[in-house]
Amino acid sequence: MFGIQYYRQIFKLIFAVSLVFISYIPVKAQTVNNQSQPNKKQPKNPPRQQNSRKKPRKNFVYFRQPQRQGTPRGTRPAGSRQGCPISEKQQLSALVPLTKETSGRELRWGLTTKANPSFWFYVPHRLNSINNAKFSLRNRQNKTIYEKELQLINTPGIIRISVPDNAISLKVGEWYQYYLFMDIDCSSKGVYRKEFAQAWVKREAIASGFETRLEKISLRQRGLFYAQNGIWYDAIMSFAKLKYEPGRNTEWNQILESVGLGRFSQVRVIDCCD
Repeated sequence: MFGIQYYRQIFKLIFAVSLVFISYIPVKAQTVNNQSQPNKKQPKNPPRQQNSRKKPRKNFVYFRQPQRQGTPRGTRPAGSRQGCPISEKQQLSALVPLTKETSGRELRWGLTTKANPSFWFYVPHRLNSINNAKFSLRNRQNKTIYEKELQLINTPGIIRISVPDNAISLKVGEWYQYYLFMDIDCSSKGVYRKEFAQAWVKREAIASGFETRLEKISLRQRGLFYAQNGIWYDAIMSFAKLKYEPGRNTEWNQILESVGLGRFSQVRVIDCCD
């Protein structure tokens, strides 16, 4: 017969082996479970990582950029020409959200519901340094469908360019590209630098009767509707109109900031080109 001490040793051994086996099962099951269900919701990030995220600002105007569907190819970023230095702050720019492609190309594009939307540009140059300025609207095949020589006044600043109703109407579902060309005198020796800003616009259809309903709500509500639905040109136009009301430039500043154009939010808007 075995003594009590012997059975105690056997019991301790069985208990130790059981603990090892039990502790192994959850780890193994968790590994298999993660591999077989890759789409299962993962545990939340540690609090330190969550706190590092930027929280949406209350009552802030955000522009929701839509998915790129059938957008044209981007272009290489513009630089200085003919030996005239240029910085980002001095660069002629279209006020349109920028998409950067993996190839290094850049694409500025937006949507509108209007047949004749307005186009916004930042002109950093003083009037006496601008030799000439020209606006050009082209179809996707790069064929010019509207062009106009501009008479600028009181630059630098932000300008708005509109295409007359009797000149051309954008077709629903079609892409158009537009340019602002300038010859800039960048030295005392009469050396000119050719500059241009370029972007794309596509007209989207709007439900019958819905535009009339939009006209009956406030400018702010209208602008928010366009911003939340990714209609850039109509959103910025709504907030531009609101900007001229005393103390109502907040929405204009915020929508520019929301798409990385905040550096232009405090630039004055000047009369031009209508």
